[in-house]
Parts: sequence; C-alpha cells; structure tokens
Amino acid sequence: LIFGVGNGAGVTFGGIGSTYLYSNYGPRYPSLFSGCAAILGCFPMWFMLNYNFNSGNGNNGIDNGESRGSLLIFILISLLAGFLSGITGPIVKSTLQNVTLPQMRGQAFALLNTFDDFGRGLGPAFVAWMIENMGGRQKAFNIGVGGWIFCGILNGMLFWTVEKDEENVRSAVESMLIQHKDCISTGGFVEEESLEEKSSLHQDWSVKDNSVSILDILEVSRFT
Repeated sequence: LIFGVGNGAGVTFGGIGSTYLYSNYGPRYPSLFSGCAAILGCFPMWFMLNYNFNSGNGNNGIDNGESRGSLLIFILISLLAGFLSGITGPIVKSTLQNVTLPQMRGQAFALLNTFDDFGRGLGPAFVAWMIENMGGRQKAFNIGVGGWIFCGILNGMLFWTVEKDEENVRSAVESMLIQHKDCISTGGFVEEESLEEKSSLHQDWSVKDNSVSILDILEVSRFT
C-alpha cells in the first residue's frame, strides 16, 4: 500500500517533470530524467530487501521506540522506492508517441503493451528459477531489481537519438499534410515533382512554428 502511494506520486511527478523539461530544455532531457530515476530507484529497493526491519521486536532487548523508528524507516523507504519507480512510465509512453507516425501509433503501443505483459508474466517465473538456483529469495530479488539499471541505461541512451527521431516524424507529418491538401485541391492527383518543390518551400514552417496542429494530424491520419 505504501509503495503504491509513492508510485502514484511518482507517476504524477514524472508527467509534470517531463512536461517542464520538454518545454524548457527540449525533448532529450525527459528521457535522461527517466533513466536516472530508474537507476536511483534500485537503491531504496535494495535497502528494503536487505535491511532487517524486524530487529526491534522486543525479543532482543530493543525497546518500542526503536521498533517504531524501524517502522518509520520502512515507510519512508517504501515511499521513496515507489516514487522513483513511477517516474519512468509516463515519460516512456509520451516519448513513444512523439517518435511514431500517427498511423503507426496503434501498432507501436500494442507492441509496447505486449512486451510489458510478457515481462510481467515471465518475471515471476524467472525469479522463481533464481530463488531455486541462487540460494534464496533475497539474492534472487536483489538480482531482479538490478534489471532497473539496464532499463535506466536504455532510457538514458535516448538522450542522443530522440530529438532527431522527433524531427523525422515532424517532417513526415508535414509532407503528408502538403500531399493531402494538394490532393484535395487537384482532385486527387499530385505530380511527384511539384510535391517535392512544395515540400522544400515549406521547410521554414518547422522553424517558425515548431509544432503541428492536432487537427492537422488527425486529418492526415484519417486519409492515410
């Protein structure tokens, strides 16, 4: 329950933080933010897995004050672990949408959900195998949490590619808009040469206005 509360707060903060970074510093920094959060989330998880929170149970001569202190530590670390684990999710989904053509987004998100569900199904079986072959639950869970480092590295690597990917998608959407408008004005026939000329004339559009209208994107999606 405590971890879930922290996770919900992390999801909200991840969405707000990524919007701020994207608006003020560009598309590269949300991915770096999510990668760092995933890696940092390993440490409170490892702390919870390896710290003996039951040491203050009264049987070892430890008073109730220390027992309450251990409980407070557990609550704070659980909140922190949940908070850091929730940041990555909304950033991954928004990044995927930004680097995918409108007519391909359904397939892209279907693939994302497929691998997400595949990991949820295969993960418990893999951890059970590690418990049996690596000497217990604690070692297996420690190794499993280490997978977040791999996740964080992959998210961080988007720092060097996501800006170019978004530019490619924006250029493709602009070309489709030009083609669609020319098809309407010419009754459905557009010469390839004239399309290339008009596309070159519209290159300054992306410089003057770095965004594309939502209505234009939906219009292109409907006719492609």
